[in-house]
Amino acid sequence: MSHKRHLYLYPFEHSNAFVARTKQAFCELGYVPRSFKQLFGVHNLFHRKDNAVVLNWYEDQPFRKGLNTITRPMFVVSFFFTLLAMRLFSSNVVWVRHNFKPHNVAKASLLYRVVISMLQKIANKVVTLEATPEIKAAVVKHPLYKDDAHLLAKIHAGHQQHRSIDYLYFGSIKPYKRLDALLAVWPQDKKLVIAGYCSDHNHAAELRQLIRARHLQVTWNNAFLSDEELESTVTNTRFVILPHDDNAMISSGTFYYALGLGANIICFDSAFAREKARAFEFVKIVDRERLATQLDAIEYVTSCDVLTSAYQHYNEKAIADSWRPVLT
Repeated sequence: MSHKRHLYLYPFEHSNAFVARTKQAFCELGYVPRSFKQLFGVHNLFHRKDNAVVLNWYEDQPFRKGLNTITRPMFVVSFFFTLLAMRLFSSNVVWVRHNFKPHNVAKASLLYRVVISMLQKIANKVVTLEATPEIKAAVVKHPLYKDDAHLLAKIHAGHQQHRSIDYLYFGSIKPYKRLDALLAVWPQDKKLVIAGYCSDHNHAAELRQLIRARHLQVTWNNAFLSDEELESTVTNTRFVILPHDDNAMISSGTFYYALGLGANIICFDSAFAREKARAFEFVKIVDRERLATQLDAIEYVTSCDVLTSAYQHYNEKAIADSWRPVLT
């Protein structure tokens, strides 16, 4: 592959480390990642065959927060113009579809369906981070949030530190992630730590009311955690809980974050959970109706064994290799 090929990435910078980790995979393949905005230079009209575009969460743009009734229509028009012009500047447009439904609206609107339809037509390739029968797409591997050097150092050290948090739910708190469903059946004799911020004040109030009404042993400070605080919390956890409903997500950054820090995973039943439980002994599926008895029966897998499996399946070469056929 030519080392002169450029890859224009949207977004180029993001608080989600998925973007930075994926950039590293592109560099491994000989690409030079650039900001998406740089794609639309006149010179790229004459070098479109040398350019690749990778779009993450692009379908969410017309629904971004902070736009009003005047600025949103203007933004949507510019969004569609950019979308239509994209293929003039690149011969390979790759759309990474992260979600079944939009994040910032309650349900899929007509506008969202139009955006999805146009992206499917304009993108040369659609990719997802897990195989799903609902979407015809190539599959690339989700990167871990820790690099190979970190994983190997932890594996070779072999030290099993004490983990004082038995059960943890972490990440942004939104209705589709079904923390409410978890709290509705959570055993009263088990401690649960919640580490995440809920920006929906009504939903946060509902969750707090549920905790009080059921007299649950839940610790929750409804605030953002720093990267250091989150890493420390997950590193100190035995079991991370994923209560998502089926078809609520294609992949889960929470899963890969926890995996890279050696935690075991407990899930409610979903296609994603079934796939991961088949692959890893430290992923367990529980029945909501029998949660209390099943939690007591789950065998803990050591963090060293979790990290070894994480490295074997999701090392940096494996991530880059999964992207190779998509970008060529």
